[in-house]
Amino acid sequence: MLRILLFINIILAGALLLSYLSPFVDPSATGFFAFFGLGYPFLLIINVLICLFWIVFKPKYAILSVVAIILGFSPLKRTFGMAKSSPSTKGFTVMTYNIGKANYDLHREKGRQKKIDRFNRFVSTSAPNIICLQERRAIYADHYKQIFDNYNLVSSSKTGTAIYTQFPVVNSGMLAFDTKFHNGTWADLKIGKDTCRIYSLHLSSNKVPNLTDNVKEIWDESKYILDKYNHHAKLRVKQLDRVLAHAEDSPYPVVINGDFNDVPLSYLYQKISDSYQDAFLEAGSGLAQTYRSRFIGLRIDYTFTNPHIKILNHEILDSPISDHLPVVTTMTL
Repeated sequence: MLRILLFINIILAGALLLSYLSPFVDPSATGFFAFFGLGYPFLLIINVLICLFWIVFKPKYAILSVVAIILGFSPLKRTFGMAKSSPSTKGFTVMTYNIGKANYDLHREKGRQKKIDRFNRFVSTSAPNIICLQERRAIYADHYKQIFDNYNLVSSSKTGTAIYTQFPVVNSGMLAFDTKFHNGTWADLKIGKDTCRIYSLHLSSNKVPNLTDNVKEIWDESKYILDKYNHHAKLRVKQLDRVLAHAEDSPYPVVINGDFNDVPLSYLYQKISDSYQDAFLEAGSGLAQTYRSRFIGLRIDYTFTNPHIKILNHEILDSPISDHLPVVTTMTL
């Protein structure tokens, strides 16, 4: 029995090590490593449990998982925040929020106004200066006006992304992607004496939401998931390349928010973090999860900024309004 467990341990420790390579392999070359990066939180937890088992019953066998876990300290920080932060009244706050599931509440006539009022109270209570939305739909425009009644709307498209702001707008525009629901909105906002460029992005979705919540289907349909995930991973890299090229021409400091539909151990994350800082790493704490799923630690919504922008606070709010959780960052220029 111990030999069987040791064999399983070797496989799982190897899978954990393969997940560390995911950020450095372009999905256009192969999607093999991306699949392990997607499963990183699960692989980490199971290796920790195996390690504890060996420590109790056969301590010398624990060395394999211990080494595999220690080698992944940098990836661990992307999933479990270790920074110290506290709510600050300084600076300005930016929220990024995919409200896809909230649209179902707006669609149903029964109880709709109560849901609108609840959403409005949430926005009023959290009180961000800037809100970057994803999955905004044109047919609910009037309802959005009630929810975000104290904000000015910046959007070049009736569907997809938008920016709601309390600051004066200097300039704005849109970046079109593969579908009308996936795009980017940008705005140059006058914040005090300074100007800052804000992006709200929604990158290509994986199109496998039902499978990612069903463990049996993931096992049975793993090749389908891998092919689908890799296809959209390639699209996301191309979309991000457009955004980064556009942001490079900005004369102002840049903040890039949105639903990236990819995990911290991905090539996409590595690509943007080469030039921009992840606000969660700077001021986040605890287990980071921005999408409601049976898969713990599924963080796909981010705020990235220029390195010289100071991050004061970063929170993932526990809101039941959508299937995504709102991410709020306080920063100063």
